[in-house]
Amino acid sequence: MKIIEKEGKSTSEIIANFMQEYKMDLDNFKFEVIKKGSPGFLHLFGSTPTKIRFLVPDVQEQLKNYTETLLSMMNVSSSNIDITYNDKTYFVDITGVDNAGFLIGKEAKLLDSIQHLLNQMINKQEKKQLRVKVDVDKYRERRKTALLGKVKNAAEKVKKRGKSITLEPLHAANRRIVHQFIERDKKVRTMTIGEGEFKRVVIFSASEKKPNMDKPEPKNRQRTKQTKSNKK
Repeated sequence: MKIIEKEGKSTSEIIANFMQEYKMDLDNFKFEVIKKGSPGFLHLFGSTPTKIRFLVPDVQEQLKNYTETLLSMMNVSSSNIDITYNDKTYFVDITGVDNAGFLIGKEAKLLDSIQHLLNQMINKQEKKQLRVKVDVDKYRERRKTALLGKVKNAAEKVKKRGKSITLEPLHAANRRIVHQFIERDKKVRTMTIGEGEFKRVVIFSASEKKPNMDKPEPKNRQRTKQTKSNKK
C-alpha cells in the first residue's frame, strides 16, 4: 500500500481534491482522518487544517484488482493471479482457469486485448508509462518455445542449403521474438514481408543478398508451368 497524506479545510474538500488529482473513485482507496481541523476564533484566528492519510494500493495490488474485475465481467474464474516485476515489466500470470482456450482466444487475440486494457488502466492510474504482459497457464511461454523450435530448424536448413525460408504469418510480438533470436546467429538474417497485422518473416543466409520477394517469376518458368498444366 502507498501512503499519501493531504491537508485542507475540511474532510470532504480534501477527499474530493484527492479523487480529482489521482483520478480515483471511492472504491479505489481507503482513508483515515489523522487530525481534525478547527476553524479558529471567528474563522479568522488560530485555525488548523484537517489532515487525512490515504491508503492506495501499489501497482501490483492494483493490477491484481483490475485483472480480477475483468475476469469477473467475463464470467471467468481462476485459482490464482500472480503479479511479478522484472526488467521494467509487470507480469500478470493467470493460472487455474476453467476455460483457458476461451480466455486466450484465436491467435491469442482476446489475451492481447486483456493485456492492452490492463496497460491502459494502470498507466492512467499511475500517470506514467508502465509495461504489462499477461499470460494464461503459461500459454505464451509454451508458444514461444514451440516457435523458437521452428525458427531454429529453419535457420539450420538455410545455413545448409543456402536458400531462404519464409515462416507462417506472425503477430508483431512473435515476429520480434524471431528477429531477436536470429540476431544471435551471424550466419543468417531476417526480413519482414507482407501487410496487415500478421506478416511473414523471411530467414536467409547472411552471405547472400537480401531476397527480392516482390520479383516476378521469369516468363520461361511461367510458360513451363502452363505447359505442364495443359498436359494434365
